Amino acid sequence: MTSTREPIEPDDVYESGEWTAGRRLRHAADTVARGAGTASRTAVDATRTARHYAGSAARYAREGATRAAAPGGAVDWTEERLTRVLDDVSGRVPTSGERTDRAFDTARSTVVVGARRARRLLRG
Repeated sequence: MTSTREPIEPDDVYESGEWTAGRRLRHAADTVARGAGTASRTAVDATRTARHYAGSAARYAREGATRAAAPGGAVDWTEERLTRVLDDVSGRVPTSGERTDRAFDTARSTVVVGARRARRLLRG
């Protein structure tokens, strides 16, 4: 007697092996339960490691922001570069009219104001 089984759909296979959030939580709980004797020690070590990485990330971000806002830093470089590009482009536009000039002036002032705000944000 031949049995007629339906073929397995690829989605069914993928979903059966997929690690859902619930499955990850259960796995983590099982892991902690297995190591119950050393769980408190592991939690203390994990807390220390997390604090260390969080502190390092905060220091690195602060230092990077300070360097970017410093004279000659990334904000100044970007402002100068964008202003230069706008000047070059405005010089190459064949028919410079009043509206075109106003558009480039607005773009330049936007760059300057944006750089000023970025410096204030990064220094504060």
